[in-house]
Amino acid sequence: MATSKRQHVLDSAKELFEREGFHATGIERILEHANVAKMTLYNNFGSKDQLIVAVLEQSSRTMIEHLVSIAKQSGSDPYEQILGIFGALGDWYDDPTFCGCIFQAATAEYPDPDCAIAQAAHAHQTNLTLLFRELSAKAELRDPDALARRLALLASGATCLARQTRERSPAEDALRMAEILLERASTPIEHRTL
Repeated sequence: MATSKRQHVLDSAKELFEREGFHATGIERILEHANVAKMTLYNNFGSKDQLIVAVLEQSSRTMIEHLVSIAKQSGSDPYEQILGIFGALGDWYDDPTFCGCIFQAATAEYPDPDCAIAQAAHAHQTNLTLLFRELSAKAELRDPDALARRLALLASGATCLARQTRERSPAEDALRMAEILLERASTPIEHRTL
């Protein structure tokens, strides 16, 4: 299958998985939506589960690249780059195609932590945490590992809530909380008030 055809299948499957769910989207539905033959799909992905893993892996790469781009557009200061990522969440939530987080949906539908799909979803959270860790370290913030975990948790939680409420307010609240976390991480311990 040509790369463009493979990409078309990935894009078609992602659109259906986000909109209709993983279990509810059968192979026939994917084939019809992508307009490809069954053998084309199986020759390139092997199974529906492997297709889901490929969709999740590509989605993670695309999202992290997008967040890196947003961070760079927010200026050269890594502190401001972190806030830029949170500032952009609201635009994502306002997008009419926003269906929530595909990684959270995958984890909900495939709860066995040992299955390849759950592991691909977990890998995205690791990638997001690593991005925040890199920016936190560049900003010379205290305990970048713990801060990165908290920032990733905050971004993921806001996205989950935005899917439920269909509002941008979780992004605004997450931005305010991220500002507090960053301020605490940049204030010397002896000057902090508890």
